[in-house]
Amino acid sequence: MTKEQTDFHILKTIENNASVSQRNLSSQMELNVASVNFALKRLIRKGFVRMVGANPRRIKYYVTPEGLREKTQLAYKFFSRNIHFYKEIRNDIETRIVETTNGTETSIAIYGAGELSEIAYTVVSKMSWNFLGFFLEDSRITDERILGYNFQQLDLLKQNHPCLLLLTDKLPADAVYDKDINNIETLNLVEYYY
Repeated sequence: MTKEQTDFHILKTIENNASVSQRNLSSQMELNVASVNFALKRLIRKGFVRMVGANPRRIKYYVTPEGLREKTQLAYKFFSRNIHFYKEIRNDIETRIVETTNGTETSIAIYGAGELSEIAYTVVSKMSWNFLGFFLEDSRITDERILGYNFQQLDLLKQNHPCLLLLTDKLPADAVYDKDINNIETLNLVEYYY
């Protein structure tokens, strides 16, 4: 973890919980307590964090206005450094979809409920192809929504015309075939990005 990542994580955590202990920070960040202590002292010295209390068990940490500005600047640096990776992944997913379908516009469904699912949806939306929705196995479906869509049961794909199912989460090998869904082709994005 870089110094900037350490500072950002500490500032973010303290902003949400002034009573967090150095030991808790240490375990969250997978750093030793001495490293967390050193980083905290540095943030206090710079005026980004204020420590209140003398009893080690009751110490509270508060992010100062300068600390909030620093946290925002760090977040912006991380975002600007990593946005090109996001764009590369989006372009790569679109290329894989076009190659898999031989450029023939087809309906697309997404299996999964994570960040990769959201990126895949962004690509499908940009392509303006027919989006059938987000799908999960029956046992994994909850009342939660993703990007305004409810999750649907995987066997509902039987009712649709041929489509491409983007796998953005691990799907048991037999899940599609056990449900006798013959009208879909799958593109496993998990093996490329995890």
